[in-house]
Amino acid sequence: MQTKTRLWVITLVAAAGIALALWGHHSREKNVTILDAGKKIEVKTYKSTVEDLLKEKNISVSENDVIIPDVSSKLTDGCIVQIKRAFDVKITADGEELEVKTQPDTVENIVKKAGIKLGEKDKIEPAKDAYVEGPAVVKVIRVEEKVIEELRKIPYNKVLRVDYDLPIGQTKLVQKGQDGQEKVVTKIRLEDGKVVEKSTEKIVIKPAVPEIVLKGGLMVASRGGEKFEYTQKLRMLATAYTYTGNRTATGTIPRVGVVAVDPDIIPLGTRLYVEGYGFARAEDTGSAIQGNRIDIFVETEALARRFGRRWVDVYILKN
Repeated sequence: MQTKTRLWVITLVAAAGIALALWGHHSREKNVTILDAGKKIEVKTYKSTVEDLLKEKNISVSENDVIIPDVSSKLTDGCIVQIKRAFDVKITADGEELEVKTQPDTVENIVKKAGIKLGEKDKIEPAKDAYVEGPAVVKVIRVEEKVIEELRKIPYNKVLRVDYDLPIGQTKLVQKGQDGQEKVVTKIRLEDGKVVEKSTEKIVIKPAVPEIVLKGGLMVASRGGEKFEYTQKLRMLATAYTYTGNRTATGTIPRVGVVAVDPDIIPLGTRLYVEGYGFARAEDTGSAIQGNRIDIFVETEALARRFGRRWVDVYILKN
């Protein structure tokens, strides 16, 4: 019985010794280094956990601050406790300004952390993948693209043509006009409600058909009881010439009824009626016959001198 009692006493003493040793180990003073946002603090403590140390030193932390090792970790002599402080990022979006505390992260993740949903086309400044390591300002730009389609009428054009087979004053409808149709596609890009880009494309669905009207250009005059049809009347300075032994510019022999003209005004071969001379054809040219000038052929030099220089009406006849 005494032997058992002694063994029990020895065991109790041993257990107490172990407990005392453990208490002594944990209660020893420890040297700890605190790195708070880059600031180095050397402290001594009897505390056993990181959390107790921070409370002891009145160091407050927020839920966004990161503590390494975590607050439940045991302290050891010479250990380092690092506090990574969260920083403020201002975010403007939808006409409002938000402020969020964060650790270093990408712009996209910080914006999501603020509870801001991004549309597929929305833009962020700085870019989504930019890495933020300190206080910053982020701008969310809402981008909206609209496509507007509408059908429009294409009004037909009216085309007026002179027809020298029709007497002047008469008209003839040869083609009825029809309106066409086109699709107008307008693309609009808005950033925060403001138009920054706009483009319009027109797609013809049915082309317009022009209205074609013929206008009479044929005029009638009467001289000496004889009527003739003409398409144009010119006021020209007339002179006269006679046979020089040379052929005309068109290769014919000069004769009464042949006149020299400026081909830029009256094309060679044109039939004419010259006031005070009669019917004629433009077959010749001359170095002095430029612009609104005409030189008529007469049989003799005396007749040419007698004709002199005078202003006459020249009628371009219908061919």
